[in-house]
Amino acid sequence: MAQATEKELSELHSKVARQLAKQLENADTALMLLHEHRAEIPEPVIEFLEKCSVASPALLTIAAKFLKDNDITCLVEDSKEMSDLEKRLAAKKERKAVGNVLTLLSEDE
Repeated sequence: MAQATEKELSELHSKVARQLAKQLENADTALMLLHEHRAEIPEPVIEFLEKCSVASPALLTIAAKFLKDNDITCLVEDSKEMSDLEKRLAAKKERKAVGNVLTLLSEDE
């Protein structure tokens, strides 16, 4: 069996990255269309867009693994979403459980 060349592997890598990005972009576009045009869209199309606006857990797992395998990371300072997540996780760690009772969060936490 012939081995793939570096060029073939590079092309495959690029195609996988583009497909993952495109699928995530499509989910964002469907969500944007729902928010901006919901009143104008027929119900069957709304149902379709709602399904398309959520990236599947499998897709997110594959994308995360792809990024990890390629040593792609982000700096928390450069990402508001990551910074917010980091703050929420730190607040959660500060709360202590007493026995088997957990502190409940309010709607805004």
